[in-house]
Amino acid sequence: MKSKEVRKVGIILRPHSTHIKPIFLDIKEKLDEAGIEIMLEHSGIKMLELDSHNIQSYDIRYICEESDMLFSIGGDGTLLSVARRAYGYNISILGINSGRLGYLTVATPNEIADIIPRLKRGEYTIRNHLMLEGYVEESPSLEMIQPLFALNEFLLSRAGFSGMLELEAYIDGMLFNYYRLDALVVATPTGSSAYNISAGGSVVYPYCRNVLLTPICAHSLSQRPLILNDEFCIAFRFKTAGSLICDGQQRISVPQGSLICIKVAKHSAVLTELQPNFYFIRLREKFGWGQYE
Repeated sequence: MKSKEVRKVGIILRPHSTHIKPIFLDIKEKLDEAGIEIMLEHSGIKMLELDSHNIQSYDIRYICEESDMLFSIGGDGTLLSVARRAYGYNISILGINSGRLGYLTVATPNEIADIIPRLKRGEYTIRNHLMLEGYVEESPSLEMIQPLFALNEFLLSRAGFSGMLELEAYIDGMLFNYYRLDALVVATPTGSSAYNISAGGSVVYPYCRNVLLTPICAHSLSQRPLILNDEFCIAFRFKTAGSLICDGQQRISVPQGSLICIKVAKHSAVLTELQPNFYFIRLREKFGWGQYE
């Protein structure tokens, strides 16, 4: 996907965050001054009580169809949600951080005045980030008609605080492992620096085409993190009841005996990058790399 001049921006705000109202109004003012039309999502106008500001609001599907770029105003969690909701529309997302430093958000509200002219000229980079699709192949009682999509990871977890999760794992229909553990992270390269790294998995360059399997508290020393390429369909038979959690935001209970399939999704998330080598700059900031002892 090639970058283009931005003339219309869709704006999605972090839910339940009334404190970002001045941030939004400041960004709106700068976009208005630049002659860029805005399309605010319905939930944002209700949350910030903007009825008196003569601002139109729209459904996110219409926003994705009509706008040139999405502004995700919040944190990494907001951007993850926007990426899932905009799945399949092939529209670039610019993450604007209204809180703590994140991996995925690339701009702060104070930088918007300098960024807007660049967006109007098409001076930004578009990056495709692999997403995962998870769906129920079979289950004794679980009915999940629509597949789930994840930009960071799926977490296969035990049902409660005690006991363990037991899984049969298949690659393209072939049994390759039997897990007994607290949870299993199935992550994208983008998500490798999130829950995956906390669980002892590898950090992977986010534009690679890989799927990462990282056990959490496995009940066997032979269970190690595994990195696959993007061509496999991985299936997990839940030998005990458990949960499937998508990007830490969507959770479904999975009955014993269910078969959950996870594969690389057909469409990617499209994220906006403003600075060369931004990923390595962010790693250095977060991990304190490049510093002499």
